[in-house]
Amino acid sequence: MRLRSTFAIAAPAAFGLILAALPASADVIPALHDALPEEYRDGIDAAVFNDWPPDEFMHDGELVGWSVDIAHEMEERLGVPFTYTATSFDAIIPGLVARRFDAGFSSFGSTPERLTELDFIPQRKIGTAFAIPVSSELQIATEEDVCGVSVAVLSGGWDNQLLETMSQESCVDAGLVAVDIQQHQTQNSAELAVQSGRAETTFASSAKMAYLAAQTGQFRVSDLVLQPVYSNIGVRRGDPLAQVMADAIQTMIDDGTYVEIMAKWGLDDSGMLEEALVITLENPEDTMGN
Repeated sequence: MRLRSTFAIAAPAAFGLILAALPASADVIPALHDALPEEYRDGIDAAVFNDWPPDEFMHDGELVGWSVDIAHEMEERLGVPFTYTATSFDAIIPGLVARRFDAGFSSFGSTPERLTELDFIPQRKIGTAFAIPVSSELQIATEEDVCGVSVAVLSGGWDNQLLETMSQESCVDAGLVAVDIQQHQTQNSAELAVQSGRAETTFASSAKMAYLAAQTGQFRVSDLVLQPVYSNIGVRRGDPLAQVMADAIQTMIDDGTYVEIMAKWGLDDSGMLEEALVITLENPEDTMGN
């Protein structure tokens, strides 16, 4: 089923969302359409993470988010239909490799391991931070402040890997207590673990944590925000589709649509792309992310 996001998500003004709809989508750009490999002329199967607001998530039965808005805009400019499948994070990479999907919209990080199977198209840069209950006295301003703290995190994601590295290098190697990492199959489950007191904090992209805080009023974002890294679309390694998608994003940057999409979600203050690119094993550029 082809899902279209035709509305903006209501959110507290503190997050700065602009609730007006985006301008009408661009017309088909012939050069982009003509550059598509023949196998994609009839359409592109896009897997979309269903639980990562404000990037990609389900709302009232529809896929929405800033990354989804980019997908829809890309669909119009390429001039071929996208079939959107909302799915869990851990199903997307195996689905790409097995050719069940052609592209994954999941705000991927371009880790060295993933680059052996996938190429990535950056959409923006996003830092990583902790969400802490407003009722908690916990303060996280340095990596050492996380030592011994129970942290709920999405299993298999970049944030999980980053947390494990942080625990080893900043805690264990320094003679401090390791981070108590609690892995969850969904981000929602991780957040519920914190709300119920089973974990002290959760760890994910700073945009995700800011959105959670604004939506619920029950969390605050840590002072510690790790260095921003690229948030990416994923395609199979060596697939020419990657360059076509990057070129489509470049047209959005050039005509201002890219800024309008980010402004709609309150994300135009930092991490914006100035030039589209493709990240590969041979040209890793920035091998980190979600």
